[in-house]
Amino acid sequence: MILAMKGNLNILSLIIAILLQSPILFAQKRVVDQVKQDLNNMSLSIDSYKNAISNIAPALQDEETKNDAEAWYIAGIANFRLYDKCMQLKTIGQSDIDENLMYSSLLIGYDNFQQALKLDSVVVKDKKGNIKYDKNNKPKIETKFSKKIIKILYEHFNDFRIGGGIFYVKQNNYANAYKAWDIYTTMPYAGYYKRNKFAINDSIIGKYCYMKGIAAKMNEDNAKALEAFLDAIEIGYNKKDVFDFAINCAEIDKNEELLVSLVKQAYAEYGKDDSRYITFMLNYAIANKHYDDATKIIDMAIAEYPNNAEYYDLKGVLVENQSGDIDNAYIYFKKCLEIDPNHIRGNFDMGRYYYNKALKAEEAGLLSDEEIKSLFRDALPYLEKSYKYNPQNTAIVDALKSIYYHLNDAEKLDALENGN
Repeated sequence: MILAMKGNLNILSLIIAILLQSPILFAQKRVVDQVKQDLNNMSLSIDSYKNAISNIAPALQDEETKNDAEAWYIAGIANFRLYDKCMQLKTIGQSDIDENLMYSSLLIGYDNFQQALKLDSVVVKDKKGNIKYDKNNKPKIETKFSKKIIKILYEHFNDFRIGGGIFYVKQNNYANAYKAWDIYTTMPYAGYYKRNKFAINDSIIGKYCYMKGIAAKMNEDNAKALEAFLDAIEIGYNKKDVFDFAINCAEIDKNEELLVSLVKQAYAEYGKDDSRYITFMLNYAIANKHYDDATKIIDMAIAEYPNNAEYYDLKGVLVENQSGDIDNAYIYFKKCLEIDPNHIRGNFDMGRYYYNKALKAEEAGLLSDEEIKSLFRDALPYLEKSYKYNPQNTAIVDALKSIYYHLNDAEKLDALENGN
């Protein structure tokens, strides 16, 4: 009798526990159903949509509903309809629309839908409740919301592009600008639809990969910026700015292998327009003591672009470093200035040539004072021109002071020492 009573008490306790938990178990499900019902009211205002989003938020966190595809689907619907309502009012001329709310709801709705897509899989059963299997003997899976979600995302595809611009230009919200453009550039390849379903060419997608890279850069997220720039290049959007930003990101990331690869690609496209690429490759080769490689690089550049003054100056610097004698570099500095008389580094290097020659002659005592002064005079116009463009260069300033001293030009020496 006692044992029977104990068994009945256990059953009774279980029933009571279930009854006590039932309101908790089903409360959030009822919230989902209520929000779903509310959204069927087509006259909802912006505030009503905001309330619906607020009401369903707890269901997305509750243990009993956070893995329910429908909860996330309804949340996504609420956010997209809020966006649509704002757009509708904006289109008819209402000027006080909160664009941050409008486009943020677009991004939040997207996230809701992504979660719903992950959860939207139901095992197919027959009338007796038995699981159905496909030809590979795997349980058959069907979806309930995925087609509707994909349709909505596709219909709003271009809105993500516009939203990115609003976040970037008007709100300086670079994180959201990146996110909006990231959705815009990845959706055509996400497998929802075939690529050709999206009436947009790769050059436009590449452009917005570049734009999202800029947004990430502004948000100080170097990793995302680099990835975006590399995506743009891979797609074929290989504008010079894309390479320059990617190179900068690779430098910050200290990814030497990638950095060298990017510089080589940039040189192949824009070497004629920007000598920095060949300068980098040359300096990289010299720093790693690959002098044969450095010679091949600069000779290749000169052969390809024979009228580029910068390359002749770099050739002179390389020859000087290899031989240890600036005299061997003279012909290259001279050629540089023949092409471009105002080349800043070329003027500095030619000035160095005459200045060092004068100092060596003075030290060795092989030339007369007048001959030494003549060498200082030869150096002067080059170094003065170089100083004009680069007055902060202490090497130039020190050399000019020495020359003015040797030439007894007290007026110019005083002016230089006083920063005039």
